[in-house]
Amino acid sequence: MGRPAAAVNGLLKQALVLIFIAYAMHAGAQAPYVIAGTVSISGNRITHRNIILRELKFKEGDTLKTERLPEILSHAKENIFNTRLFNFVTLDTTLNPLTRRMNLSIEVIERWYAWPIPYFQPSDRNINAWLQTWDWNMITYGVDFTFFNVRGRNETLKIITHFGFNQKYGFTYKIPFLNRKQTLGIGFGADMDLNHEVAINTQDNQPNYFNNTAAYPKQLTFAFGDLLLRPNIYVVHTFRLAYSHFYFQDSVLHVPGFSMTYSNNQDFATIWYQYKNDHRDVQYYPLHGWYFDLEFNHSMPFWFTRNTYVKSLFRKYFQLGERWYFAFSLLGKLSFETRQPYYLQRGLGYSREFVRGYEYYVVDGQHYLLFKNNFKFAILPERVEKINFISTTKFNTIPLALYANVFVDMGYVYAYKQLAYGLNEVYIPFNSLQNTFMMGYGLGLDFTTYYDVVIRLEGSMNLMGKPGIYIHFIAPI
Repeated sequence: MGRPAAAVNGLLKQALVLIFIAYAMHAGAQAPYVIAGTVSISGNRITHRNIILRELKFKEGDTLKTERLPEILSHAKENIFNTRLFNFVTLDTTLNPLTRRMNLSIEVIERWYAWPIPYFQPSDRNINAWLQTWDWNMITYGVDFTFFNVRGRNETLKIITHFGFNQKYGFTYKIPFLNRKQTLGIGFGADMDLNHEVAINTQDNQPNYFNNTAAYPKQLTFAFGDLLLRPNIYVVHTFRLAYSHFYFQDSVLHVPGFSMTYSNNQDFATIWYQYKNDHRDVQYYPLHGWYFDLEFNHSMPFWFTRNTYVKSLFRKYFQLGERWYFAFSLLGKLSFETRQPYYLQRGLGYSREFVRGYEYYVVDGQHYLLFKNNFKFAILPERVEKINFISTTKFNTIPLALYANVFVDMGYVYAYKQLAYGLNEVYIPFNSLQNTFMMGYGLGLDFTTYYDVVIRLEGSMNLMGKPGIYIHFIAPI
């Protein structure tokens, strides 16, 4: 009887151990917190480990609320992806139910970091304006040699070589982290621009150009230095000190309103500051989150080229349903000088700051507001395709997505009726879109894929009753 009793006792002990483990696992699963354990990273052949760890909102030993774990891990994945160093980021966790210790595994697929990016730019302010003329003699071409993730530290070196109608040569270098806490960085650069063509004023809401193919009526030498402060994951402060030297031909300087002095050489220093708070899920094409920035610019009063302004931008992104999205943005600028030289003045119609439907127009002025709205439906929600005949993971795994859009944009530019500088009682020509409410609306298709590629095709109508079809290569909002 001794052996059967011993066997029974052994079975009872094993059962009690199993019951205890099951109870501990259940209690661990129901516990209100977990403890952050070790973080293992794979796939980072070039990128330093600390560059990835910088994007996590927790460190080993931190106590994390269980109910917030999905949000914490989702933000961690978004933050790592938004470094723009990786094509894909995958997170996995393992939990020890007895110690409530959660270990994190991060797998990344690095991008290709060295790009000789071809440069093709019409002299017009955007490609849609150039498509009206197709003037190939007005093309600037070249190569931007861009090296991302230099030294594996997310540093960026860009070498600019532009030839053709207008020429530009220069470089920029950005070092996001200098100190051990990874909160302080710097950037610097310089370039030289040589322009055969110069916009000298705006007439009938179109830029009017002076052209000299035998010389460069406008030459610019520019240099800057940045101090970058990133106290947390989402906030960046940028302090910039810049120097600009302009050379203008006499024929340009004597155009009323173009300059505030007839000096061929004009120099000024600029102090620029930007506060940026970025909570977007994917920076190059967001669907969730929000973004805010505030910038201040002041040009030193050398040769009377004062240019002081404050500008701010807010964007918000919502998911309305399983495949439905909405976004809006509000952009505003306030200038502190009523008299500004034309070559420094910027209203709406430049870069991505325009009312959709008004791509062909320029609206100059001292102050403006721009309000954009975008409803979106995912025709093809993001999916991943594999190209088997390409061996490298940097190119053979491709995310694809297609969205249909309905949009309404509104804008207003306030401009002072200015006297031409250096002349008596001669007013600079006014344009009909200045001090006038603008609105554009229409439909669009957005295609997105890897390496931050966005291709947008939009059809729109404006309040002037003029329809248009436009192409863009950046997110609508």
